[in-house]
Amino acid sequence: MDKLDKNNNLKLLKKEKLVPILPNLITTAGLILGLASIMSSISIIAIPGYSEFNQEVIFRKFWWSAAFIGIALLVDCFDGKVARALRTESSFGTSYDSLSDLISFGVAPSVLIYAWGTSMYGKIGLMSVFFYVVCVALRLARFNVQSKDSEKDRFMGLPSPMAAGLLFSPILLFSEFQIAPFSLMFTYYLFAAPIIGLVMVSEVSYMKLPNLSKFGNFNVLVGGAIIITAVITNSGIMTVAVTYTYFLLDLSVCIYKLFRNKFSADKQAEIFNG
Repeated sequence: MDKLDKNNNLKLLKKEKLVPILPNLITTAGLILGLASIMSSISIIAIPGYSEFNQEVIFRKFWWSAAFIGIALLVDCFDGKVARALRTESSFGTSYDSLSDLISFGVAPSVLIYAWGTSMYGKIGLMSVFFYVVCVALRLARFNVQSKDSEKDRFMGLPSPMAAGLLFSPILLFSEFQIAPFSLMFTYYLFAAPIIGLVMVSEVSYMKLPNLSKFGNFNVLVGGAIIITAVITNSGIMTVAVTYTYFLLDLSVCIYKLFRNKFSADKQAEIFNG
């Protein structure tokens, strides 16, 4: 009996040691996925005359470079939730998660779009992606400081995973259907990267995902099955639709409120002066 109790105690002790590191293991998985995307993008640039190389192979490499970031985005949704569920939240975990996000959602998409075509603009293209990475770092630093206060209910500024989604999703779509990029696409990324970076560090309010438990376990399961099926069968279309809808929806609401408040202020000023 004593031996059985001893074995149970040892198992419990091992479990207590393993549980706190589970969220950090998930974060590590996201970090490795970001690094995999970077290495895949670099391998494309390293191909001598890759623009004249087998286009099917190039598209496949770009697809995987983008897909690694997309998978890292999905993984990032779980580490914080697992930490809260297991009550193992810590300042180390928060800092580690931010460093992982900087790689997976800052450096990785920047290297991807640089390999995709921003490099053709030389130093201007390099400056564009550098600025984006700096904005991601600033966004994550602000989140670490303000997450318990001003970002309790809504995000202040575009979250870095969704910002990365705005960059990698068009490449995922083009690579999936093997559509050759055109000059307008390169120009888009030249301006999109810094603009997305500015929205990240802005005070535009973005909604957080709702608490799924209130929808019921069965309904969440059905909805999750539909979403997973849609993503697997139409990954490029779904990622573009989700990320750009999320980006534009709250941004449009913010712009509308600014114009409405300005119009109201001007109208009150006219009444007062009249």
